[in-house]
Amino acid sequence: PSMSAVMAGKSMPSGGSGKINPTLNAIRNKKIKKLGALHPQSRKASKAHKDLIHLDKKVFQIATKDLKHKPEIEKMAWFQKAAWMDEKKDYSMEELRQLANEFTERNDDQIADAYQEQAGQCTSGVKRLAPTSKVGQREQSRLHEKELLMAGKLSVPDLTQSKNVRKLKEWNTGNVDAMKQIKTVLVSMPDAMEDEEEEEEEERERERERERERE
Repeated sequence: PSMSAVMAGKSMPSGGSGKINPTLNAIRNKKIKKLGALHPQSRKASKAHKDLIHLDKKVFQIATKDLKHKPEIEKMAWFQKAAWMDEKKDYSMEELRQLANEFTERNDDQIADAYQEQAGQCTSGVKRLAPTSKVGQREQSRLHEKELLMAGKLSVPDLTQSKNVRKLKEWNTGNVDAMKQIKTVLVSMPDAMEDEEEEEEEERERERERERERE
């Protein structure tokens, strides 16, 4: 989103709501009304105009901050929901690694459905999903997250500490500042799945090689 969009009063994402914070928006509208009632050459009008510009910059900063942290917010929200459903006080490291693996596979059904739909429409064999499509982007995220998990570099909320589990459950979903107070830890693939995942990755690589040969 551009600053010009903010200056024009257009809706911008903030706090995951997809619109300008309603409180800030109400303040902005009052300032615009006040500015319109003042003489354009007066000192009060000059100050009101500066205040409006400052407020627009604040709205813009909030919006861009939320967009920047959107992937991390979505990840934290997924683990928050899992913690609510499990109702556990804390997790062992192996349980956390298994949960992290489930996180990387959260879109598998949607990806599989997309491939099945594509197979029914394509007569020359199933190709990779378009990387610019929504499902294609999710597939790319899955591959990246799996690579991080296998390398022991996937960052997830540290649910081995009961205090941190409580913080996550109480987190006001979408609040970036509060999210930063939740400790994270790097995890790797669950022991029982490492060999299986390596075999699957080798098979995917062989399939990609066959596709390149056909092309």
